Amino acid sequence: MSKTNRKSLPEDEPQEGAPEWMTTYSDLVTLLLTFFILLFSMASVDSKKFEEVAKSLRSAFMDTSNGEMYDYNNGKDVVSLLEDNMPTDTEDEEVNNNDKEGNPSDSEAQKKEEAIAEFKEKVEQLILGLDINEYVHVIDTKTSVILRIDSVILFDIGKADIKGSGKETIQKIGELMNKLDTKVAVQGHTDNIPINTRLFPTNWELSTKRATNVVLYLVNECGLEPTELTATGNGEFRPIAPNDTEENRQKNRRIDIVIDK
Repeated sequence: MSKTNRKSLPEDEPQEGAPEWMTTYSDLVTLLLTFFILLFSMASVDSKKFEEVAKSLRSAFMDTSNGEMYDYNNGKDVVSLLEDNMPTDTEDEEVNNNDKEGNPSDSEAQKKEEAIAEFKEKVEQLILGLDINEYVHVIDTKTSVILRIDSVILFDIGKADIKGSGKETIQKIGELMNKLDTKVAVQGHTDNIPINTRLFPTNWELSTKRATNVVLYLVNECGLEPTELTATGNGEFRPIAPNDTEENRQKNRRIDIVIDK
């Protein structure tokens, strides 16, 4: 039987580039994209909500919010915001007068500095008078004055309620602080021994509650302005001494009252 040699038929060579229909499809997609962008650019904006957001941003960046939610603030449009920051003729006159008579802000800064110096002096006298110089220390830094209070005179071990002796100390310090017009941060600190109770699962909760209780006492019993106070808890993560002895751990269990200069 003779064998027939079959020759393979030549295959069609593929065309170079994308199919022709892709050009039309791409044009259609581009036109649709342009159309929807146009619609989006013509969409109306809720002016009230925009004003609220603008107010919130201004409060955040200019430190004027005092903690309010922006939903409860009256908004102000961007144009008005810019106009508020433009100097008026009256302000120009005040600037010229200040150049001649001295800058009022310098005078205010000097008064604040004098008030801080007087406060430090009276606190040091108070510490000596109460004979608590072993437990309360005044630390003067470049930007703040820190009253470092050992927790042994404020709290029982593992508790956050201020003791009677601690209330007397906080009361007298608060009376002196009431004469200051500055920001105050009350910081709670603990040692590194873990705590796990129903009220305080970790040292974070314990240090935060202690700082909060001090702030509440300063507000409710000493009359300090709550908008000037902040309570923070740091747990065991900002020690001032190694947690290797009981004495050092006692140093780390403390309340720091940080007063801005």
